[in-house]
Amino acid sequence: MALAIITGAFAQSLPVNIMFNGQPLEVRGARTLADALEASGFEPRPGDLIAVDGSIIEAGKGEPFRAFINGQTEKDLGRVLSNGDTIEVSDGGPTEEPSDIEEAPIPYTISSEGSGPIHVLEDQGSDGLRRIKTGRVSGLVVEITVREPHNATRRNVSPDVGDDKVIALTFDDGPWHDTTGEVLDVLRDHGAKATFFTVGNRIEGEGADVMKRAASEGHQICTHTYSHASGSGKSVDLGLMTPEEQADEIDQGLAAIESAIGGEASRIVRAPGGNYGDDVVRAIGPKITAEIGWDIDAQDWRRPGASVIADEIKGAWPGAIVLLHDGGGDRSQTVEALKEALPYLKDQGYRFVTIDELMRYPLV
Repeated sequence: MALAIITGAFAQSLPVNIMFNGQPLEVRGARTLADALEASGFEPRPGDLIAVDGSIIEAGKGEPFRAFINGQTEKDLGRVLSNGDTIEVSDGGPTEEPSDIEEAPIPYTISSEGSGPIHVLEDQGSDGLRRIKTGRVSGLVVEITVREPHNATRRNVSPDVGDDKVIALTFDDGPWHDTTGEVLDVLRDHGAKATFFTVGNRIEGEGADVMKRAASEGHQICTHTYSHASGSGKSVDLGLMTPEEQADEIDQGLAAIESAIGGEASRIVRAPGGNYGDDVVRAIGPKITAEIGWDIDAQDWRRPGASVIADEIKGAWPGAIVLLHDGGGDRSQTVEALKEALPYLKDQGYRFVTIDELMRYPLV
């Protein structure tokens, strides 16, 4: 046993032969990385302590050295070396101060092209990401872009109908008492199809029945939101509501249609008041196919008289989208105007189509 102890102690006292920064080196003593540094005479210069913006807070207070043993990073000066080890040691690098980190989105932008009444969102946008670092020593703040935003494009287009004499009649704010049924009667009598932008909270009871009838007769049933942006939207502008409220207005509006007609609701919508600004695009754009404006506002909401409304409708042209109302008040003038305008336009060779049918034409 005594011999074994003596032999082990002797073995531990033997030097090791290594390669240090490309040169052979004999290391004695405890044969550690620290001993190798001492034997080599190389004195690495420590790096600096730097702020989050890269400026120097204190020289020489950074990483003390950089070392690789057989290609692996090593920071422990007490690491014991073996014969044949390859050591690479260099000056220390900078050390960044500790920091507090927050992340925040970089909102994507929406560019707008064209001036048509059909609003289609291309290239669904997505927010970027920025990282905000606040140095605990320096107090400095820097922002780093982690991911660039992917911007979106809103195309405002019109249908290129060529020589086809087609018009899209659209009706907002229903279903409404007897009016929606009377509008459907006139459309049926003249073989016309139309698109109804409905208020979801009115689709119940008799309202559900009339919407079921409209769908069965080939009309397109779309949402005009669930409550016409009531409450914080002041019944006119989704943009005044939170993004969550805006999304709920669309989701609930679609659900009300689907419950009534027993099928999937169209993803074509019309925003209350035609207010479809960037904030609304962000909130509901991913949920819909298109938002629909109009070419002709027949002004029936003002109740200027049936003949005045009829004249507005008669002024339509191929591919035009006409805004009318079957709800929101007394629409008897609208019903009478349709009775006058539809036969007139039919005599001119016009057909009345849904928005879906209109969108099958090239959109330019």
